[in-house]
Amino acid sequence: MRVSECFYRPMQAMSDEQRVERLEKKVDDGFAEFRAEFRAIRAELRGEIGSVNRSIQAMWLTMILGFAAILLQHL
Repeated sequence: MRVSECFYRPMQAMSDEQRVERLEKKVDDGFAEFRAEFRAIRAELRGEIGSVNRSIQAMWLTMILGFAAILLQHL
């Protein structure tokens, strides 16, 4: 077996315009997939950030109420 036979792949004869159109479609499809994935990641992060904000608010509320309780004990 010759080395060139290992990598042999039948190629269709295409014009330059057809090649450019196929390449443009591949690029457009790739960017569409990227945008969809990025949207999903942003939505996931929004959910995570929301839960972190709620946790921080709960922590602050606990600290304020704890501090108020300490002050009321010493009155």
